[in-house]
Amino acid sequence: MNINPTTLFYTLIGGLILAGILGWIRAARLVVFVPRLFTHSKISDKGQIVELSVMNRGFKTEESIELILSPAMHYELLGSNNPDATLVTNKLSVPRIGSADDCSILLQVENGRFTHADIVSCLSKETKATVATKLEEVPVTAQQRVGNTVMIGIFSLMIFGGVNGIDYFIGRDTETGSSEQAATEVKSAPNETPPDLQGWTIRRIYATEDNEIYQSIISRKIIISTSKPSVRGKVLLVPVKVRNDSDIALTLSLSISASLSQDDIDFDKRRLSSRLLLPNDFIEVTFEAIVPKETNRQAVSLEFFLETLEGETLRGVKVVGISD
Repeated sequence: MNINPTTLFYTLIGGLILAGILGWIRAARLVVFVPRLFTHSKISDKGQIVELSVMNRGFKTEESIELILSPAMHYELLGSNNPDATLVTNKLSVPRIGSADDCSILLQVENGRFTHADIVSCLSKETKATVATKLEEVPVTAQQRVGNTVMIGIFSLMIFGGVNGIDYFIGRDTETGSSEQAATEVKSAPNETPPDLQGWTIRRIYATEDNEIYQSIISRKIIISTSKPSVRGKVLLVPVKVRNDSDIALTLSLSISASLSQDDIDFDKRRLSSRLLLPNDFIEVTFEAIVPKETNRQAVSLEFFLETLEGETLRGVKVVGISD
């Protein structure tokens, strides 16, 4: 069979274009938007009402969405169009948001004036959300992207059509799907030593070579360690030490949570909020938490959040107990 080089060239170009369009359409797009801020509230004269929208603009259903707000302020959940949305301190949790759907949440905010900068992070099981400061920055839904590209697809098929071209497009689509699935996994050789995370659990979305904070953690240029906890009465004491031997200036937030109510513990003994951590800085703090009497249940959850001045972030959690 004679092969025309010109036809082969245009077939290759058409396949690459189609693969790029398919990747663009199928990309996960989770967006946080603040459509309205009400500076005057009849409920409280010390705060404001904030409406938050978490929008899923991708094809797949996003699961286990966690929206972290600035710990410097107090929040109360007033209402939501999703009955499963919950608020714990400064963490909003939504179990799932379907494709082209959104979750609207109404909050009462006290102890400060809420801005877009107070949205610390928003993560789902698969992706990290972006924060849109105005409506024009909110992308169209996946279904709308399909409609916008139909004419381009028809035009491409007319130029690069034919049996061989169609077979090639199908092959490229399958290959692209496999490549994208493989790209979402953190790859390691069978005998490769796992990275040293200093005992913390860190989501795979942060485990990238271009995340400077993550690389500083595994190279121990940034050390976040906990000493042996002790019990004083019904209170568990957990010493935490943080050292920054990297050349990155960071803001550090630390918090502790337990299974019992912590209302009797001072706020500053349960949380360290947005502390500036310069290169060669060292911070030592002891957190307190009320725990059950049973020794095997005297455990707490520690969480840290690091952010560079450029906006790069990293979050980790660790369970610490008296029996460890």
